[in-house]
Order: sequence, then C-alpha cells, then structure tokens
Amino acid sequence: MKATPRAVGRDTPVLIPPGACLVPGHSMVKGLQRQLIDRIGNAIATGDLTAGEQIVPEALAATHGVSRTVVREALKVLETKGLVSARPRTGTRISPLEDWHLLDSDVIRWRSAGPDSSRQIEELLTIRGAIEPLAAREASSRTIPAQLDRLDAALDAMSSAVDHQDWDRFTEADVTFHRHLLICSGNQIMMRFAEPIEAAIRVRARLHLIPDELTPRVVESHRAIREAIAEQDPATAERACRSIVDVAGLETMKSLAQDASNPTEQRSAP
Repeated sequence: MKATPRAVGRDTPVLIPPGACLVPGHSMVKGLQRQLIDRIGNAIATGDLTAGEQIVPEALAATHGVSRTVVREALKVLETKGLVSARPRTGTRISPLEDWHLLDSDVIRWRSAGPDSSRQIEELLTIRGAIEPLAAREASSRTIPAQLDRLDAALDAMSSAVDHQDWDRFTEADVTFHRHLLICSGNQIMMRFAEPIEAAIRVRARLHLIPDELTPRVVESHRAIREAIAEQDPATAERACRSIVDVAGLETMKSLAQDASNPTEQRSAP
C-alpha cells in the first residue's frame, strides 16, 4: 500500500520562534540543520517514521520553521547515512533498515533510543570482541614511542577520572585510549572501526550500562594492554584486550537484563 506523504515531527515545537528570520547566518543555519537531522534521524530509528513513508520537504520546512535550504541539506546528510532515499517522481522516502549505514556514529546513537537498542548493543560488543584484541596483537609488533605516549596520556586521564568518580571524563579518556589502540595497530581497515567503537563506548555510558563505581582496577586492566604492547608481547596484549572487552560486555548485558526485568525503570538516551 502506498505510504501517505506527511511531514516529520508534526506535534513537535518549531526550532526557531515564529516570525524569526528564516534566512539566518551561517552558524545558525548549521545549528538548525543539525537539530533537524537529529529529529528526523531519531524519528526513523525509533519507528515513528517507517520504511517507504514519504517526506514532504515543503511541509517539513513549515512545521519546523526553517528554510527549504536547511531541509534540503538535512535530507542530503540523512541520505549519505542511508536513512532516506530520493528518487524522481517518488520523492524522498524512508529507507529500510538494510540500507542504513549501521556503523555511522549518528545512526548508532539514534538506534540506541530505538526498539532494537539491545540488539545493536550486542552486535557492537561482538564487533569490539572481534576487532580490538587483534588490534592489540598487531600493535605489539610495530608501536613507536610517540604512540605509547598517547596511550599513557589516556591512562593518566582515566586515573584522574577514577579519583574524582567522573564518568564523563572517564568515557572521554576511554574513547581516546581505544581510538589510539586501533591506530597503533597500523592496520588501515581496523582503523575504520574507530568511529563505531567510539560510538559504542559513548552509547554504553549514555544509557548508563556501566558500573555504579569506577575503580583503579579498570585503569590497570587498560595499562596491561599498554605494557604488553611496549614489551612486544602479542599474546599478552591480545589476552589483556579481550579481557577488557569481555568484562565490558558482561557489565552491559547485566545492565540490560536488569532493565528488562524492571521496564518501568528502563534507561533512555538523552
């Protein structure tokens, strides 16, 4: 059955006040565009907009109080992420899940608030378990001092975050450590997984799928990877990294199970 064209977010407030200038400066345009991208992306990922449904750009512009240029550029970005497709005569429509760029950090973030959030988290954990331990093994055979220095800086930041029980700072340091671990591998394909792995770490923290307390043990487990790399010990580096990923997986799945048993207290992504 042919989908009925409609605008996204019909019941949501406009992004700028009524009567405001609809031809704002460059920075404001970019801000409005980003907000609109997030609104539509979230609507698609959560199922409010379904595959095959048509988006009417003119209605979208009127609903959100933005110019057609902002709408056009927002839809272009969403098309690069595979969430929408534009075709002659049929217009712009929502794409099916199999067309989405599932390793895109925005798509990962949007899906984290959707109905298949748990499935996505499990799949991301599988990817981490497959890629990161091998990256640590590869890194142990080629890492140079400057790369070790970057791992050391991330470890120092982690330690400080633990001292202050600051999960936000710890997450940033954790992201930095794992990004540089992939860089240390020297494997260009492995490096391409930095973005989805970073997104997975951020989603885990955003959904509070984490322990209540940060302990020095988490820093030492990361330091074990660094030391094995410095000592050029591939087996130990891989084992230490796999241990971290496995622990993160167990903690995450435990939190998801608790959410499933207490649906009224389920976490949501901001």
